[in-house]
Amino acid sequence: PVSAKMRLGLHDDRRAEACALAIEAGGASELVVHARTKAHGYRPPAYWERIADIRQVVRLPLVANGEIWTVADALRCQQASGCQSLMLGRGMVANPALARGIRAAMAGDAASAELSWPQLMTLIAEFWRLVCAHLERDQQTGRLKQWLNLLRRVYPQAQTAFAEVRTFHDPADVQRWFRAQALPGVRT
Repeated sequence: PVSAKMRLGLHDDRRAEACALAIEAGGASELVVHARTKAHGYRPPAYWERIADIRQVVRLPLVANGEIWTVADALRCQQASGCQSLMLGRGMVANPALARGIRAAMAGDAASAELSWPQLMTLIAEFWRLVCAHLERDQQTGRLKQWLNLLRRVYPQAQTAFAEVRTFHDPADVQRWFRAQALPGVRT
């Protein structure tokens, strides 16, 4: 299978349907549509209803993408776009349990699907290990700060963590910070 992803356009969305038809004619088996133009960048809102317009002209399965930060956003996106499938981007980075929450809501399960801060700290520590293993030293602390910054949208504890590490440039300082957290299950 070959999937494709497109935005609604470059400066405007006048050719969105034509682009989707060309992608379908090119043999894609699935199309993800980011519900904004390149000119919109990542600024809200996402125009999910335009994905519904595209659905009217193509037969291939569509996946809606853009501005899905919460379970409520996901449900609104599905309603406006007519797509059951979603692609999560920054919303999933800000809330690593977002997909689990969406699945629970779609199944009618009202149980909380959130990760606790200690559970998340275990993931953050694993992320840090991977960052240190795969990135140049001068890039490492920035990646951790980027994730903590996005996590602040959902986790109040991330605000404190971000404030503590935001001035770090030396990965050794981050290592000391992790050791000082002393959370069960968190190893660095």
